[in-house]
Amino acid sequence: MKCAEIRDRVFSKIDGEMSDFNSRDLDSHLEQCASCRREYRLLTLPNQIAQAIPHFTPSPFFYAALKMHIEDEAQRMAGWQSFLSLARQMIPTLAGITLVLFSVFAYFELRGPEADLYKAYESAFIVENQPQHMLVSEQMTITDESVLSAIAERQLSNHRDPGLK
Repeated sequence: MKCAEIRDRVFSKIDGEMSDFNSRDLDSHLEQCASCRREYRLLTLPNQIAQAIPHFTPSPFFYAALKMHIEDEAQRMAGWQSFLSLARQMIPTLAGITLVLFSVFAYFELRGPEADLYKAYESAFIVENQPQHMLVSEQMTITDESVLSAIAERQLSNHRDPGLK
């Protein structure tokens, strides 16, 4: 047998999973090869140490104390478990409410001023002081440009004299 094959089979022998025939082949190689014998001894060292240490036997009261400690811990955790299950149910609800409130807030903050087109056109055509006098009719033709210029003149005159509306 070659050393590479032996290294693959050493763990099977250590774990007791090797047949007697393969075990004899491995033992004969280990007797002849000092390097493989040294590696096998190093690998079996933890098992030898574990067998040399005396087995620990716990006190009879150990299991009773352990059981009582586990029960106490389970009772403490039961409160937290109910809190966590409630939190898992509430988080999506609170997130939804927050999203709705944020959307409403954003809508009111970002919306533009309401344009009252009827008042704008009315102010372009009729002067409030003289309802019979029409601003646009003085310009002879009614076009988009004449309406916009009349609105602009009206706003300009309102800024100059705030008493006039």
